[in-house]
Amino acid sequence: MSAYDPHEPLIAPARRSAAPGWLVLGVLVTVIAFIALNVGWFAAIRAMPDAGTIFEEIASGTTVRGMALLLGSFSCLVAALWVAVRLVHRRSMLGLLGPWRVFWGQGWRVFRLCIVLYVVVFLMPMPEEIAPTRAKDFGYWLTLLPISLGLLLLQCGAEELLFRGYLQSQLAARFRSPIVWMGLPSLLFALLHYEPGVYGGAAIWMVVWAGVFGLAAADLTARSGTLGPAIALHMVNNFTAMSLMSLEGYWDGLALYTLPFGPEDTEKLLWAMPLEAGVLLCGWLTARIALRR
Repeated sequence: MSAYDPHEPLIAPARRSAAPGWLVLGVLVTVIAFIALNVGWFAAIRAMPDAGTIFEEIASGTTVRGMALLLGSFSCLVAALWVAVRLVHRRSMLGLLGPWRVFWGQGWRVFRLCIVLYVVVFLMPMPEEIAPTRAKDFGYWLTLLPISLGLLLLQCGAEELLFRGYLQSQLAARFRSPIVWMGLPSLLFALLHYEPGVYGGAAIWMVVWAGVFGLAAADLTARSGTLGPAIALHMVNNFTAMSLMSLEGYWDGLALYTLPFGPEDTEKLLWAMPLEAGVLLCGWLTARIALRR
């Protein structure tokens, strides 16, 4: 018996259109629909009176409005994927999540344990030169919390639906090797995080980190048979990075605390990467423990 036998409920619906040609067509439809919807999304923003200021806020993510519009744009990805899944593969979008009750049960168990882990890490003392500072009043941050959680669920859910729910299941229906159905979506996920204009000399390490995260999420999806654990881990990770403690001056519009450096500070980013990798490893192991309960 393989550890990945639970993956079958996600793979079975993909077998009807498992030929590589169908996947290529599905990806093309997703990309075209996403571009069209994204153009419409930002055209609507361009029609606003203070569009120039809004676009600056979206680019930096330093305001609540900028982060809301940035993360809200992931609805375009969900809609585009729905078009491809329905038209090309004749699959249900909800089917990408796995059995509904199991999805929620596994996701909630992983979410609870990972929250405990990340809170413990957050409360650990940090060197004075990188210690976070309060960016928002706690009461105001609490009022933003439902909005932040909703936006993060949209963003993380959209990415997991595409890379683990759709690409991974379609590839697994055609290829037996995990190197293919885990590796290719994780590689694509990693490459889309390559932003040398933002992270400078640390950009390649952000790609490596994203690739490792993709493999961890792929493993959890195959072991559980739903997207619940992957979305939970992804959401806790992004909540910590965007809503709890963010880089200064970049995607910190929803954050309670900010670190005293931005993405352009390569030296401090590289110093933090081993810590980030260790937390990710612990998060993955915590999720594995939650799935065994």
